[in-house]
Amino acid sequence: MQAVYDDIKTLGAELIVLSPELPRFSAELATKHKLTFPILNDHGCLIAKAFGLAFTLPDDLKDLYLNSFKNDLTMRNSEPSWQLPMPARFVIDRSGIIQVANVDPDYTVRPEPVTTVAILKALF
Repeated sequence: MQAVYDDIKTLGAELIVLSPELPRFSAELATKHKLTFPILNDHGCLIAKAFGLAFTLPDDLKDLYLNSFKNDLTMRNSEPSWQLPMPARFVIDRSGIIQVANVDPDYTVRPEPVTTVAILKALF
């Protein structure tokens, strides 16, 4: 998304990312990948839950995250639920109406950033 962020801003839109990670971990990620768009904290996946996008990792994935990925979500997210949001994109117009929504439980399937720009051009 960073590659099209300037295009998004030029169109008068904004890109906001929500993450259950503590802000310090999101900041590390942003620095590492030179991200300039805002990453907001969705502590406890409250917003993800409101949209029906939160899921709890099963025990086998918890083990994989802890032992293979060395990623303790209870520490990174500062809460014990082992919940994550499904990747989603919402394009919301200036009136606050969701015009386009994409979600896929497979975290490897995500909308192309250029598609987001094309949708914004059609809306604005």
